[in-house]
Amino acid sequence: MKRLLTVMAALTFSLALFMPLTLARTVAPESVAQDPTPEEVAAYKAWFDANGLKDYPKAMELAKAYLDKYPTGKYAGYLKDKWIPQMRGYFFKLAADAKNVPEVIRIGKEVLAADPDNLDYLSALVVQIRSNELFATPPNYAHAAEAADFAERAIRLIEAGKIPTAADPKVFNKNVTLAYMHQTHAVIYDHDKNVDKALAEYEKAGVLEATNPAYSFHCGRIHNDKYAAAAAKYDTAQKKVDAIPDADRNAAEPKPDVKAALDESKAALAEVNSQADAVITCWARFLGLTADKKEWDIRPKILQAFTELYKFRHNNSIDGMEKLIDQNRANPSSSTSNTASAATKP
Repeated sequence: MKRLLTVMAALTFSLALFMPLTLARTVAPESVAQDPTPEEVAAYKAWFDANGLKDYPKAMELAKAYLDKYPTGKYAGYLKDKWIPQMRGYFFKLAADAKNVPEVIRIGKEVLAADPDNLDYLSALVVQIRSNELFATPPNYAHAAEAADFAERAIRLIEAGKIPTAADPKVFNKNVTLAYMHQTHAVIYDHDKNVDKALAEYEKAGVLEATNPAYSFHCGRIHNDKYAAAAAKYDTAQKKVDAIPDADRNAAEPKPDVKAALDESKAALAEVNSQADAVITCWARFLGLTADKKEWDIRPKILQAFTELYKFRHNNSIDGMEKLIDQNRANPSSSTSNTASAATKP
């Protein structure tokens, strides 16, 4: 299943945003009407000395201590608005480079507490949790809840027209990025066995980025599982029908229990057919999109399963199957639903 758990969407985002140009540069604070007290000067000097020695963790704690005690002090503006944001970016990048997801999240939450709509950090947090945990081998869902929260907040901002400041407006692809965020939700729902919500998120991603084979693959995979469950349910229902004497089963007005069994079997078969058609829709798109992509080594297996389902829904014929796949190769966003002219027992 090579590549199925890799990051398939190209998110135009860079951690370069988080590297300050001058880490230890100390800028003279703006003058204020009242001179600082000796205690305030001492608190500032403690930070200044630690910063000058490039002991940034200690300097960060001293900066926070200064702001807690002197929130409107002479040096507060510089530390709060310039130095601390720069250093948070620096620490964030260090944590990201070390693949230290808990630290990445801790720093990100600090930033978001002061700036809840910071799309740069929201995007970076999703990327870090996905690449280092959700899409790791084996996957790790320890911070899935945080990833879902960050992704949902990013979706709201992007849908409102905001883009990360690190992204080039000429290159940033809104739909691809939104698809990436919806895929994040889908992966988490999938893991939690909430298949209906996972399917809905994969379908949203597939609409936004119709040329990404991963979304149509997972759409078909989930519908295929639903098809298997429906087929098992139908088999059980049909066994009840088969056990009914022919005279009772074919009566003009079947007895209530017989009618209930017949209705159950009919409804189960309808669900089998519906899920089979859904698999065909999704996997025709997948097969069309991956026709020339050798890296999708699962494609032969999908083609085999797809062919059997297609034959099941088309009286054991493959007429029109290749045409359906080719149509998706040229136009993956088009509807590929193909209802069978007749169906048989699975």
